[in-house]
Amino acid sequence: MDKEEYEITTKLIDEAYKNVRMASFAIDCLIEKIENKSLEDLLRKQNQYYLESTKSIEALSKSIKHKTIDINPFLKGMSFTSIKMKTLINNESSHHAQMLVEGTTMGITQLIKAKGDYPSKNSKLLGIVQKIIEYEEAFVESLKKYL
Repeated sequence: MDKEEYEITTKLIDEAYKNVRMASFAIDCLIEKIENKSLEDLLRKQNQYYLESTKSIEALSKSIKHKTIDINPFLKGMSFTSIKMKTLINNESSHHAQMLVEGTTMGITQLIKAKGDYPSKNSKLLGIVQKIIEYEEAFVESLKKYL
């Protein structure tokens, strides 16, 4: 892999990694507030997928001798505060679902954009990224019944 391809690939790795880490973090912040058992089960299943994706991305990153870049601590703190404030104001399942749809849609959009911005030729990475996008799209669809 030449230097340019390496840089493109590592940037896409970092974007995919931040996507699944941020999504998992948001679920961790929200799950304790969920009172609807089926919504909680859905979130636990989605979070398990994110944790598995994190491991896949870390393994791929390690295989090309790259250290993944995690979520910015400032962004993490802002997200934590925002989630806690929003659930303090409204703790209804429909509001939780709305927050999750909005956040997940933002994640999908950012990952699709990253795919275009960093057109890696690494087929394993492209497969992981595409699977994340598809899984997140299905997650948004499954959340609609809670709106």
